[in-house]
Amino acid sequence: MDSKNFSAFEIDAIGEILNISLGASATAVSTMLNARVDITTPVVRVLARDEFEISNLEPAVGVEITYTAGLSGSNIMLLKKHDVKIIVDMMMGMTTPEEDFELNELNISAICEVMNQMMGASATALSEFLSKAVNISTPSSFEIGDLNDFKKKYYDKNEVMVVVGFTLKIADQMESEFINVMPPSLAKELVGGFFTPDSQESQPEPVKEPEKPAAGSGGGVLSQADIEKLLSGGTTPEPKVEPQPVEKPQPVQESSGGVLSQAEIEKLLAGTQNTEPPKVEQPLTAVPTAGGQMSGADQTNMQNLMNQLQMQQQMMNQMQQMISQLQGGAQDVTKEIQDPKTINVKPIPQKNLKDSVGNYEEQEENRELIMGVPLEVSVEIGRTRKLVKDILEFTKGSLVVLDKLAGDQVDLYVNGRCIAKGDVVVIDDNFGIRITEIVKGNIQ
Repeated sequence: MDSKNFSAFEIDAIGEILNISLGASATAVSTMLNARVDITTPVVRVLARDEFEISNLEPAVGVEITYTAGLSGSNIMLLKKHDVKIIVDMMMGMTTPEEDFELNELNISAICEVMNQMMGASATALSEFLSKAVNISTPSSFEIGDLNDFKKKYYDKNEVMVVVGFTLKIADQMESEFINVMPPSLAKELVGGFFTPDSQESQPEPVKEPEKPAAGSGGGVLSQADIEKLLSGGTTPEPKVEPQPVEKPQPVQESSGGVLSQAEIEKLLAGTQNTEPPKVEQPLTAVPTAGGQMSGADQTNMQNLMNQLQMQQQMMNQMQQMISQLQGGAQDVTKEIQDPKTINVKPIPQKNLKDSVGNYEEQEENRELIMGVPLEVSVEIGRTRKLVKDILEFTKGSLVVLDKLAGDQVDLYVNGRCIAKGDVVVIDDNFGIRITEIVKGNIQ
């Protein structure tokens, strides 16, 4: 079946991608169950309809997750019904007997929430890995009664399915096998951006190294056109080289003017950087080598040295300017210190409150306004603390024991602050409180 339409590279890529996404899923489940969760490396298989079987998971429960963005297709998670019971018990903080456990609405909602967190974290990891948004729908759970019905539903349009098996371990509570089933189109889409049909790319042709330019003429004769081209700044032509005996270095001579002698032509070809006619004001003299010519490396070193000297000169000029500016700023600061500014400070006239008329009357009016503010008064007969598990078990007729004994005084609260203590009394079929003690520290 052509390796069932998947190459070894693609199968390895599917395993690596699911390894990354399931690692994020393990973290999410660990946070939800408050327990250590380990997931083994996935094992990827491509199985035909007659090869697929889940006898080691029966009775099995399936949870289907459909991708709504980023990817197309659905994932089906298969796990044991016993494992579902363990996960639900860990979430609820209780223990259910095996014979009493059933997939009712509460248990289905719980396992769907676990898978929603698990596959949600997996989708987030896939989004980062594939560099695009990946979203999933709300998971739907179902019990697998007949394997043939499952195959008929999911193998109907596919000759094969990609089956990924891995082991899920939750602390010391469970260690069991999970199976992830996906259509080949979804698996191909996962690795579509990483493997192309032509995996072997053509090797780039080696780049030939450019030929090194000729060091210079050893005595060739240039035409008048070549000389004019050389003087105008063009590229140096390659003269025909004739073998000549090595001569001793000749002393450098200045150019005589517009017409160059044969010795000056030879000097120009020997490696002088400046192709312009030599200037009398600033002659540039190169140190000749043993053969009477300057090599290319010497020319480069000379040019780099000149560039460094120019940069150093510019830096010296900038430093001198900065020093001048700093000196000028220091003089300005010194002048300001020597001649401080005089600031006239005058006290702000304050009104004598004792001389104000009607101050006492205003205070009385404000006090009357404050006296009309309504306050909430409540009485607390006791308190206690209960676990969430105990509160969920409350039913009609349940008793809650408080932290105070019968006959103890109750607390009187005003706006959430205890200001007094007293005894509970009954007044005209209504409860009341007789204040026996004022908490002075809370009344200002």
